[in-house]
Parts: sequence; C-alpha cells; structure tokens
Amino acid sequence: MVFADPIAALHELTDGRLSRTAAAEEYVNLLQALPSFEGVEIWDRALEGLQTGEYEVDCPYCGVNMFVVIGHGDFFCCTDDYALQEVEKSPLEPARVQQLEELTRRLLTRALADGQEGLAHGVRYLFGRAACPDCGTDFSVAERVVAGWIPQPA
Repeated sequence: MVFADPIAALHELTDGRLSRTAAAEEYVNLLQALPSFEGVEIWDRALEGLQTGEYEVDCPYCGVNMFVVIGHGDFFCCTDDYALQEVEKSPLEPARVQQLEELTRRLLTRALADGQEGLAHGVRYLFGRAACPDCGTDFSVAERVVAGWIPQPA
C-alpha cells in the first residue's frame, strides 16, 4: 500500500505527542487520531463528546432524543435541556475495566498513563450503560453513540 509508511509515521508522531499534551481538547483530538491511523472508524471522530461533555443519542426503544452528559463531575442522561432548566436525570453506570474491549481498554490505559484521569474516567462512562428517563430502557451509551454516526437503512 502506497500510504502505509506515511500513515505509520503519522501514528508514531501522534503517539509521541500525546504524552506531552496537557490541554484536554488537544489531547482528545490526538487520542481520536490514533484509531484513525489504525483504520478504526467511528471512534476516530466520536470521542469529542468526552471533551465537550455531552452526546446526543436516541433511545433504542422509544426513540426519544436524549442528552448523555459525561464530565464536569456529573454523569447522567436526560430528555430535556438540562442547561436551561431542572430536569429528570437518569444516572450513568460506568463500565468495569475488566469488561472493556481492546480499543476501549487502550484508550483508558493511555489516558491514565498520560495523566488525563478525568478523561479516563469519562471513557468508562462512555462505554458504560444508561436508562432512558422516559421509558426506562437500559442501553449501552457507546452503542447509541455509534448508532448516531452510522446511517440507518430506510
């Protein structure tokens, strides 16, 4: 493959830069670049919510639009605009480290090794579980984030 060497070089440069990056926004951008150089889709773009502190997802059962809040000391999902009013919140359940798949475990381990404890904590919630505040359906947060990125058949 003609691009294999440049992609490997970009991966190496990004990998080296991560440990020297303190700013959360830059760190998340670099962290999601690593999977992109490995050919991993979705998580090469979908980690931004860890920096912004929220994801918008749909309930897999009733279809209601929800905010999943990850960060700033709060971990919950809700169906109303939590920034403007008091809302009913459903707490998130973080994934157990032993339950994490290879990529997720690498992201968590890397963030911890680089001193990004807050981000690492957020990874556990992103790959954890939640319940829809409207219908009570239990769901995987990561699966709903992925569903929002992949076009659904009509």
